[in-house]
Amino acid sequence: MEALSRRIAALEEQVAAQERIIDVLRAKEALLERVGDERRLMSAALECCTDFVGIASLDGKVLYVNTAGRNLVGLASAEQVQSTVMTDYVMPEEIPRLEKEIVPILMTEGRWEGELRFRHMPTGEPIVVYYSAYLVRHPETGGPLALATVTRDLRAEKREAEERQQLLEQQSETAAELRRGQARMESLDEERQQMIAAVENCADFIGICTLDGRGIYCNAAGRRLIGFELDADMRGFDVTKVLTPEAARYFVQHVVPTIQKTGRWEGELEFRHLQTGEAFPTQYNACIVRDQQTGQPLGIGAVTRDLRVAKRAEEERRRLLDEIIRTQASMLAELSTPLIPISDHVVVMPLIGTVDEARAEHVLESLLAGVTARGAKVAILDITGVATVDAAVAEALLRAARAVRLLGAEVVLTGIRAEVAQALIGLGVDLGNIVTRSTLQSGIAFAMRRG
Repeated sequence: MEALSRRIAALEEQVAAQERIIDVLRAKEALLERVGDERRLMSAALECCTDFVGIASLDGKVLYVNTAGRNLVGLASAEQVQSTVMTDYVMPEEIPRLEKEIVPILMTEGRWEGELRFRHMPTGEPIVVYYSAYLVRHPETGGPLALATVTRDLRAEKREAEERQQLLEQQSETAAELRRGQARMESLDEERQQMIAAVENCADFIGICTLDGRGIYCNAAGRRLIGFELDADMRGFDVTKVLTPEAARYFVQHVVPTIQKTGRWEGELEFRHLQTGEAFPTQYNACIVRDQQTGQPLGIGAVTRDLRVAKRAEEERRRLLDEIIRTQASMLAELSTPLIPISDHVVVMPLIGTVDEARAEHVLESLLAGVTARGAKVAILDITGVATVDAAVAEALLRAARAVRLLGAEVVLTGIRAEVAQALIGLGVDLGNIVTRSTLQSGIAFAMRRG
């Protein structure tokens, strides 16, 4: 009975112990249920957060990003987050800063915050953010568990700051402009009188018309230029009447639209005198005249210069230039084909440079004239200075030889170098019975014996 009693007591003690374990397990289950509820509540709160919230492992693998964060960087689902690392979320040029500055500070100091540039993954667009990151530690041991961040998109704030700065600058500029305008108004009347005097005494045409081409003002020089009476009222006058018909069409169809679009136009326009009808060229420089206070266009201002004297001077300059060019060309032609007498019956013509068709004709003319004038019996053509002997040069030499022979004289061709001989053979040129010598000296010796 005692053994049975002890056994019953032991069993009762075991039952009590099991009940205590069950109570502990029930307590832990309740705790886990509360933790699960709290986790779900926390997750729901994070999903409702409008800022980027993310968690990454200590080696940089991203474990969680809330909906706002995924939307910020262009990730479509939570599954896409699992294949990303921290460096995927920043611009490429920010990666060294993240790896070498931010993460080491997080691991040592536990926190880092400041501006950073995230990356919109589908487009690569930079996103300026305020990055607040911290090290998550174990609540009991204090050991590092993960890296977490709450990141705010700063683009809207940046735009607002820029807009405010621009507004402040505009306001500052407006205030400065008002001050300048006030100062300007104090001396405006004196300046106006000075400007009127300067414009009226200007030798060029200065005029102002409305945007549709109706006269407002024209100075004295302009009135004299177009034959408009000095004391007549010009307001409302159709300015196209001072242009030739063709120039008037061009003014309406091209000049005015260009001025209205770009603010200015300059070029030549043909004016005409209202009294005589004489047409004359002008240099027309026009621009939009704007209100100094509002900047609104008031009309079109023009400074016009009579080009008749300049045109005549330009024509005379061109005529003189053409004459100089012709004279220089003639002198160069003579210098390029000199005919040198070395005895009463022997002349030498050294050729230098390139022989083209025009120069070949001049060589032939000079050679025939020289042979005829001097009664020469031998004419030496020296081609030592001719850079290239081609078919055209060979043809010119043969023509010269035949023409000189018709005058009863003989042609001696000198300066036949090895490469020239090869070129003539390659061209299939037959020099016939033309006497050739390799050097001018040997050619002169031959000619002196024949002469």
